Parts: sequence; structure tokens; C-alpha cells
Amino acid sequence: MSLPTTTRRLAALALVLTLTACEREVARTQVNFAPPALWRVSVVEDSGGKGGAVIDICANPELAASFTRVEPRVDGLPCLPVGKPAEDTAQERITRCEAGGSRYGLYVTTTRRTPDDFTVRFALQPLQDPGGKIVQARRYQRLGACPTGWAAGDQGAPGGRPTSNLLSGARLAVAR
Repeated sequence: MSLPTTTRRLAALALVLTLTACEREVARTQVNFAPPALWRVSVVEDSGGKGGAVIDICANPELAASFTRVEPRVDGLPCLPVGKPAEDTAQERITRCEAGGSRYGLYVTTTRRTPDDFTVRFALQPLQDPGGKIVQARRYQRLGACPTGWAAGDQGAPGGRPTSNLLSGARLAVAR
């Protein structure tokens, strides 16, 4: 059964008016998406001998917020939280985790010089075995806008091109 021509025209006009109103509302709505920023990450302390390593990361605000949340891996396995953290603040987190059947104590501190310059230090201590403590500290510094051609998640050597993307896990082709 078909609608009368007048009804179809009114329905089409109503649809156009609705879409026009939506477009005006979208235009009036403030967009609060912050562009990604370039961060320099320097390993300033490392019990595994990787001190001095430096990498640049183009990070959107969500990725930058994750810099203070250390999620260690033991022999490639994630150290999954066990129980309730003893402390969990913006400056300090003390908790236990388990990987490969072994339990560890995790101690994380964040020291801020400014919101755009801070150091995150963590220590992972086996709870069943003596020794074997892993310690690392990373300094994060916001440098400014990401270079042209870099997208959120891209990372690479300072002054170079991106070599991989943290968000997708993809390796990026690097022109020589």
C-alpha cells in the first residue's frame, strides 16, 4: 500500500528539518577531543641494564594517562593483580600480582615535576624466592605537538620516523 503523495512529501520535509536541526546542534556542540602530543620516554634506572634507552611516543590523552599505570610482565606473561591493593593513589600503588604460578609484590611511585614532566618508578619483587627484584624508572616529558605524519600510538627514536604503533601493535614501514 503506498502513501499519498502529500504524506510522502511531508515525511521527507520532516526528515530534512530533523537532519538540519541535528547539523546545527553538532556545529554548536564544543568538541573536547585533545590532539595527541609527542612525549619523550627515557629509562633513567633499570636493574636489567637498559638504562639510557629513549623513545618518542605520539600519545592521545588516554594513552598518556596510562603512563603511570605499570602492568609488568614476567617471562612474557602478564603479572595479574591478586587481592586488593594495599595502597592505590596518584603517587603510589602497592599491590600483589601473579605470573606463571609465582606471586610478586609491585611497588609503583610517581613523582611529578609538572603535569608534563614526571617519573614513574616501579619495583617487582618475587614473594616466594629471595632476590630477583626488578626495578625500573622512566621519565616522561611532553615535548609538544606530534610531528607531521605521526598518529596516536606511533613510537620511534627521537628525531626519527615512527617504527611501530602501541595502540595497534603494528610495525610501521620505515623509509631509508
